[in-house]
Amino acid sequence: MTTNASLTVLNQLYALLTQLSAEEYTQKLAVLNGSTIGQHVRHTIEFFQCLFEGSHTGIIDYDARKRNLQLESNLSYTLRVINEVESSIHAVPNRPFPLKMRVHFDEDFFELIETNFGRELVYMIEHTIHHFALIRVGIQENFNHILLEPTFGVAYSTIRHHQELSISQ
Repeated sequence: MTTNASLTVLNQLYALLTQLSAEEYTQKLAVLNGSTIGQHVRHTIEFFQCLFEGSHTGIIDYDARKRNLQLESNLSYTLRVINEVESSIHAVPNRPFPLKMRVHFDEDFFELIETNFGRELVYMIEHTIHHFALIRVGIQENFNHILLEPTFGVAYSTIRHHQELSISQ
């Protein structure tokens, strides 16, 4: 179930990106405080990459992202990397195996928190949807020709809530 949800959000991202031009992908948007769609995508993809790296080492460190500028500036490269992330999701065993997450809240101290792959994959879904909500604002304000799925950037719990409201009315 979690695997399917993570693949769904990545497929939504892929579908969106295939509608953008390279210029739109890298355009600084005032509504996003001067950041680009590409920067939000890079951030999101690199969180997935940190999770998969941590699944091999046993320690996830989201602060140790590579900040690969190609992911925010080269749309065709980014589409290939999304496919690689999807392949990585398929390759993970379908069971929550233990991991540790390194957290840094100040320069001089870090902590290792017990977690597991399943829990972190849930976090990836929620984190991705959060960035999709920001991307959605950027798209709606700047690129009217882009078609967004109605659920793009909407949390699963919000979708369910809206469905429940429509059923009860």
